[in-house]
Amino acid sequence: MKTTTRLWRKVKAPQLLVVLIFMGLLSAGCASSVPHQNPYMVTGAGLGAATGAALGIAASPANPWKGAAIGGLLGAALGGVGGEMYGRSVNPPPYYQAPAPQYQSPPPASSTAPPPGYSYAQPAPRYSY
Repeated sequence: MKTTTRLWRKVKAPQLLVVLIFMGLLSAGCASSVPHQNPYMVTGAGLGAATGAALGIAASPANPWKGAAIGGLLGAALGGVGGEMYGRSVNPPPYYQAPAPQYQSPPPASSTAPPPGYSYAQPAPRYSY
């Protein structure tokens, strides 16, 4: 109880505001408008963070919290990149395909009436659901 009271006395309003804004920006980065996010990237980042934190604790017995934080951040970054690469190799992104032609070629210029099968009118639009 006494430590929290001392902490609140030391924290100034601008410092608290900066920390709150920073935390808000970090949490806003988690919201995504991308409907199809690669699940392999999320899984890789989670596994990488857990592995990195465990290795950071083991590598830094003098200060395990610092080792866990650094290892977790590095592991999450590397695991996310690795998961994204794996996800792209399993499910390659769709490549661009040229749209199918919708207009018929014009009739020869020598005739006045269009030959059978030719039309100058636009075809009806084809909607695919």
